[in-house]
Amino acid sequence: MHVILILAVQILLVTTFASAVDRGDFARTMNPKRLHMKEKLTHLRVYWHDIISGRNPSAIVIKKHVAKHSFGSITMIDNALTSDVPINSTLVGQAQGFYAGASQHETSFLMAMNFAFKTGKYNGSTITILGRNSIFSEVRKMSVVGGSGIFRFARGYVELRTKWFDQQSGDATVEYNCFLILILVAEIFLLTAIASAGDDFARTMNKKLIDLPKHETLTHLRLYWHDSIGGQNPSTVRIQQPVSNSSLFGSISMTDDALTTDVMKNSTVVGQAQGIYAGAAQGEISLLMVLNFAFKTGKYNGSTITILGRNPVMEKVREMPVVGGSGMFRFARGYVEARTKFVDLKSGVAIVEYNCYVLHY
Repeated sequence: MHVILILAVQILLVTTFASAVDRGDFARTMNPKRLHMKEKLTHLRVYWHDIISGRNPSAIVIKKHVAKHSFGSITMIDNALTSDVPINSTLVGQAQGFYAGASQHETSFLMAMNFAFKTGKYNGSTITILGRNSIFSEVRKMSVVGGSGIFRFARGYVELRTKWFDQQSGDATVEYNCFLILILVAEIFLLTAIASAGDDFARTMNKKLIDLPKHETLTHLRLYWHDSIGGQNPSTVRIQQPVSNSSLFGSISMTDDALTTDVMKNSTVVGQAQGIYAGAAQGEISLLMVLNFAFKTGKYNGSTITILGRNPVMEKVREMPVVGGSGMFRFARGYVEARTKFVDLKSGVAIVEYNCYVLHY
C-alpha cells in the first residue's frame, strides 16, 4: 500500500510559530523558507459562535438524539466567525454546515462545515473542514480537506479550544486556529481558460502549460448534473424538511442525479452524482454539498471524485473543493465550478454544468 506523507518535520512546529499572532488581524501568511517548504502556509485564527438559545439561534437541532451523549442528533449551523472572542467583534465570515452526535460513549461530534469568508482579500473564499470533535477535550484537531477561491487545493488542519460555554443554554464560543498549505503555482488559476475547448467530457491537461510535478496529472471534466425533485420518478428526495422555507435552512435532500456529456437529459450518461445537499444558511439559499461523482463509462468506469463544499445556488459561478477520489482518481484534490444552465422552480428541475479540475497521480 502506497501512503503519501509530508516528510517535513518542521510542519509540526507551526503551532509554536503561530502562537504570537497579533490579534489585530485574523490571518497571516507564514514564511515557507522557515519551514523548508515549497508551498505557502497560511494561519487563520477565528472565533466560532454557536448560539442555540434565544429568538435568533445560529444553530438549530433538526434531528433529536436517540441515546445519551447526543448520539444521533443533527444540528444545522450558520455560525458567525469573528476576529476575537466577543461576538460583537469584527465579523470575518460564517461557519455553515452541520454537526452530528457520533459517539455513544462520550459527547463527540462529526463536523462537516465550510468557513465562508466575507472580508478583505479572503472575501468569497472558503475552507472545508471535516473531522471528529470530542468537545470536552481541551484541544481538538480536525482536517481541512479543501477550499475555494484563494484556498483552492488547500489542505491542513484546525485546532479548537473552547473559550466560553454556558451549560444552561448550550451556547459556546470556540477558538479555531487553522493551518493551511496552499499551492504556490500561479498558473493554476489559468485552468478555466486553458480548458475552454474539448469535445470529450474528460481530458488530461498538458503539464508543460501549468508546470506540474512529473508524478501528478491534471484532468478536466465537463459534466451536466440533472436534478429533479418533482414528478413520478424524482432523482432527488427531501428527507428532512427545512425550518425556514425562505432559505431552506435545515433541509436535507438525498440525490442520485444523472451526469451527462451535454445539457440535454437524453445525451450520453457518463455517471451519477450521489450524496446529499443540505440548506446551511439562514440569510440566503446556500447548500452544503456532499457528493460522489461515480463514473460509469470508458477508462473512468468505476472511478469516483468526492466533492464537499458550499454552494450559494443563486450566484452565477460557484466553486467547491474536490477532496478525494477512487480508482483513477486516488489521492485526488482540486475544485469544481458549477453554473446553472436551466432551472424550473415549478417542476423542481435544474441542470447545472460542472467543470471539474482534478489533480491526481
